[in-house]
Amino acid sequence: MNLQDNPTLQRAIGAMCEGAAGSDPELQAHFAVALRHFHALLDELRLTDQELYRIVGWLGKVAAQDELIMLCDMMGMTMRALDLARSDDQATPQNVTGPFPKDGIAEGPNPCSLATDEEPGQRLELRGQVRDAVTGHPIAGAQLIVWQPNQFGRYENEDDSQSEDNLRGKLRCNAEGGFSILTVRPGGYIIGREDTEVGMLMKRLGRNRQRAPHIHYRVVYPGYRTLTSQVYFAGDPANPVDCIFSTIDDHIVAVRPHPERDNYQLVELDIVLEPEAAR
Repeated sequence: MNLQDNPTLQRAIGAMCEGAAGSDPELQAHFAVALRHFHALLDELRLTDQELYRIVGWLGKVAAQDELIMLCDMMGMTMRALDLARSDDQATPQNVTGPFPKDGIAEGPNPCSLATDEEPGQRLELRGQVRDAVTGHPIAGAQLIVWQPNQFGRYENEDDSQSEDNLRGKLRCNAEGGFSILTVRPGGYIIGREDTEVGMLMKRLGRNRQRAPHIHYRVVYPGYRTLTSQVYFAGDPANPVDCIFSTIDDHIVAVRPHPERDNYQLVELDIVLEPEAAR
């Protein structure tokens, strides 16, 4: 946008005084970019002041319902921001954190069992290795935190029928960087509610609110960038319609009958961490 075509924009940008007491040059530069895009939106949609204030009021309602992050997710902004932040093509990409991580759970053994014997669902082993993105060497002692919904798509902290910390685990990789997690295959679910501002928006846009089945994990080790990501299952019909667009190829893994455990499926996951020094 040419500043000369919009004198108000020109004045708004010029009002930020370089070198003023307490000013932040980086913020000033970023805010100027935001102003240009906001004004371009006004121009393209020809918004009146009343329409602008209705949008602002709507955003206030979204904030009051604690759905601003969900709004970013469903617009694809979260995944795009993660993609832009990626600096190492060899490292496993970050994915959306989601609303229910619990990093403070107790650490257990490796192999780690997330599911009790009574937990219904298709039994699954998730196993693999954590490696260095630069050297390819295994990272012994890397810590994995894992969480997931049950086969009906419900997390333990939103479902009174589940015990505390059900389908959650924390473990350390062995000397070869290896890990094994015994669990059940999770179900997909519908995010949010139909009667909230974001829910009503998605309905009016003709959008679904479906999340594809997935397992969350976080990997932590000193000297490496913490990885927060998800595992999706190849062939699941919900993958192409996941409403936050997080089912990227790098996170979809093959599922096969387990060669060693009866009635189990096996998923093998190679996790590659980016050293902090490489950033």
